Order: sequence, then structure tokens, then C-alpha cells
Amino acid sequence: MTTNKIKHFYFNKYIASLLKPERYYLSYNFKLKVLWFRVYKVASRTINWHLKEGFSMNEYIYSSPVAYLPALYKDYFKFAFVRDPIDRFVSAWSDKVIAQNYFSLDPDLYRDLQDINAFIRFLRQNEKYLNDIHLKTQTSLIDIENIDFIGKFENFEHDFTDLAKRIGITYVKSRVLNRSPKVPYSIEKDNIEYLKSVYWEDYSNFYPDKL
Repeated sequence: MTTNKIKHFYFNKYIASLLKPERYYLSYNFKLKVLWFRVYKVASRTINWHLKEGFSMNEYIYSSPVAYLPALYKDYFKFAFVRDPIDRFVSAWSDKVIAQNYFSLDPDLYRDLQDINAFIRFLRQNEKYLNDIHLKTQTSLIDIENIDFIGKFENFEHDFTDLAKRIGITYVKSRVLNRSPKVPYSIEKDNIEYLKSVYWEDYSNFYPDKL
């Protein structure tokens, strides 16, 4: 096992977890010295392809949730991408409810939740589902105090091109993967207010102009 994998599998997964309660979905490119804080439903498959392509299994690790100590990664370039919280929520609903029964709901309930307002009302009564990686706050998925670059999904072409130059990779614009299906929807006002309260930290940190 390489030194890089030892650092990840043994230190971050088992030792750092005793020292830090936070868990992040990290991807490491050890050759580029890059650390990516994955935020799901924000072009994660596209970003993953670009960080992985052309690198060996010893040079790139797509990690399960782990603790980590920032002091050990001072010389790494750390980045994340974020998305308007309600747009991200709609994308998660389109993909995980409309396109598939990701939450393994019973057939009658699953049929009802094809309506986005019904899905939001369901979450209001079952907030444990908001801990799912596709629905939890983006703030909780990023170590904001130790980040070098935060790109926006809304400006993905510009921001990822900028990132690619900084970390030394080539951005292949045709490699856009896993687009969620476009589904007509209209969210009721009280449900919009509920989502804004759920994702208040995300709006405050990343989209304060939309509060």
C-alpha cells in the first residue's frame, strides 16, 4: 500500500475521526496536490472525471466520508463547487424521486411524491431525509475555513476553466455527465420559505443576494 493510501485509509478514516467529529466527502489527487470537497448534485460526476482521468489508482482516491486534519494538507489546493440551494434541491428531487425510487418509498407514497410540493411536505414531517448527501446543506459538506476556491454551478464553464488552469488539468467541455431530467414544477410560496429556512446557511455563505 502506498504512503498516500496509508495516510487516507489509516489516518483520516481511523485516527482523525477520534479527534474531529466532522466528516467530509473528500477526493484526493495526490499528484496534483488537490483536495476536493464533494457536493452532490453540483456537477460531481463531471468534476470527478476530470480529476481522475489520466491518473493511477495510487494518485487519485474517491473517498467515503472521513475526518481530516487541515494542518496535514496545508500545501494542497482545496476546492468545492456549490449551487443555488433550491435549484440543487429540485435537481435532487428530479433525479432521486422522479427518475428513480432512490429513497425506497412504498409505491403509493412514491407516486404521490412525484409532485414536488408533496415531496416538500413529506420532508417537513420526515426531516431525517434531509441528512441524505443529496439533500443536506452544502455548508456541512465543505470545510469553509480551509478552502482555497469555491466555484458556482451557475458559472460552471468559467469557474471550472479557471480551476483547471490553477491545478494543471485540461477541462474537456464535452464531458458533462449525469444531467438530471428536466421536469416541470412550481413550488408553493410556503414551501419556498421552508426550503430557504432549511438552507439558510447555504444562502448566507454562498448566495447572500438571494436571501
